[in-house]
Amino acid sequence: MSKSRKKRTKPIPKKELNQKEQHLIELAKIAWDKTQRDFFFPPLDLPTFVFDYTHLEGFYIEPQNKWKISMNLANAPLFIDDQEYINYFHAISLHEVSHYQIIPYDGLINARLLKAAIKNVNENFAPIVVNVFADLIIDAKLYKKEPDLIAWELKTTYNHLYEKTKNKLSEFSKFLFRAYEKLLNIKIVNNDLFTSVESVAENVVNVIKKNFENETLWEDKVSKIAYYLRTLVNNTFTVVGTGVSQGEGNTRRKTPGRSRSTVEFPEDILEIMDNPLENKNLDKLKEDNDEELRQKAEEFAKETPYSNFGAPAGQAGILIDGNPLATWYRGLAKDIIEIKIFEEKPGGQLPIFPEVWHLGDPLEDLDIVQTILNSPVIIPNITTRKWVKNYGKGHLIEKQIPDLLLVLDSSGSMNWNYLAKSSRGVYHTALVASFATLHFAAKKGVKFSVINFSNRADVCDWTVDYQKAERTLLRYQGGGTHLPIKNIVKQTEKSERECLIFIITDFGIYNWSKSKKTMIDLAQKGHKIVGFFIGSSKIPQDKFKSLLDKVTFYGIRNAKDLIDLVITEVKKYYI
Repeated sequence: MSKSRKKRTKPIPKKELNQKEQHLIELAKIAWDKTQRDFFFPPLDLPTFVFDYTHLEGFYIEPQNKWKISMNLANAPLFIDDQEYINYFHAISLHEVSHYQIIPYDGLINARLLKAAIKNVNENFAPIVVNVFADLIIDAKLYKKEPDLIAWELKTTYNHLYEKTKNKLSEFSKFLFRAYEKLLNIKIVNNDLFTSVESVAENVVNVIKKNFENETLWEDKVSKIAYYLRTLVNNTFTVVGTGVSQGEGNTRRKTPGRSRSTVEFPEDILEIMDNPLENKNLDKLKEDNDEELRQKAEEFAKETPYSNFGAPAGQAGILIDGNPLATWYRGLAKDIIEIKIFEEKPGGQLPIFPEVWHLGDPLEDLDIVQTILNSPVIIPNITTRKWVKNYGKGHLIEKQIPDLLLVLDSSGSMNWNYLAKSSRGVYHTALVASFATLHFAAKKGVKFSVINFSNRADVCDWTVDYQKAERTLLRYQGGGTHLPIKNIVKQTEKSERECLIFIITDFGIYNWSKSKKTMIDLAQKGHKIVGFFIGSSKIPQDKFKSLLDKVTFYGIRNAKDLIDLVITEVKKYYI
């Protein structure tokens, strides 16, 4: 392999095609059409057909080309008959489309599988395990429908590599072929070439075969397969730094996600499973789907400790916001608060019972139908009828909430450990409640402001951009506890309407006595002040005696209690 070939990192398609290459594209289009029919025309565009002799991948996603699939025909085996080319392209097209239609399908499933793999392998190698699992699941399913085609394609690929490498396959490629033999019960090679990988292939295939159709076991299976593959993966794939020379017969690819580490591995693997580090799911082929990806990231956050969140979410392509911690808290808080504020409106007049209509009563009160039903002869003051009406019961309509001012204590007593798997500290509880309240306000379209306080006040001014507010919430200070009453007043003055002020803290505030009068003044101006004191079940009446008839304070134990109290309190103000 030449040095120039080794250094290439992006596929470079050949621009001018000869007659044979143009003919192969026509055959590949025929194969693609067959694949589309087989999958009942999934939402995938026609691939960009290229001839890139610098790369061995048959399929890859090219973001510079509007996230379309590129199908590389350069390194296809040589066939004499056109039908064999069609069959080959059909087989690999079936396999690739299955990544988007079967497994991992979308970014959320992909993230869950990556998280499972990370339990037993380095996060840089998790995509390799997931791709191996997905490839084996896909080809097992395809084999049931097209046994002759899939078996032929595997044997063809092996023979092609056998000739190309002069029977010097990497151990990982041997494992893949042996796994296919055992999984599909076929024979690819009639010798003992795969003896060295017999044990790992058997273990992996046994995991896949057990309860094969049960997709709810995918995550557990990926974790087990990662356990069995960890030694082989570690011996095959290497994270390398800049300036390290590349080994003979090896290639390099970047890992997905934020780390973008460079991984070196044997080149022959590319011809069996394409880029083993690439994450293929339907979300990666969509444009303008930021909100969909954001929702999937938040759903993934609900079920994942933060220590296991960032890497798989980033690798799967669903982590699109700049701060993974903000996305994680947004997910934890999502949909746990839904406040509807109501005010009563009088109902319309309802008929109660009929009575005699007298001359002199308003003519519009006369009910002709009731009059005729009473007597066919209309006699004023005797047979004429009208309805006695009363106002119906009032009904509740949703009322717009005021601007929301979140005042959050991030002092040292509000301890925070978001990396823990169970107890994460008082500040964690406060953040979940704050994020829930913030995003409720964001959904309602009102403005919000955040004051994060300890020894100093970190202020996010009035905005409708929740990401700005999130960044302020997450800036934990860990100092003393000094309520920023001047900043609170300043923010209420900046607001265009009355404010609903949530103060989330503990009882460690130093300057309560100086703050009482100002809080009473704010309440008298129409602002609603609610204090939530985490870690205490009771509010000391003597300490807040002069305040409690003007503001409301709650003692709470956990985030769910806080949410329930927020709902109760806000409804009380506005019903």
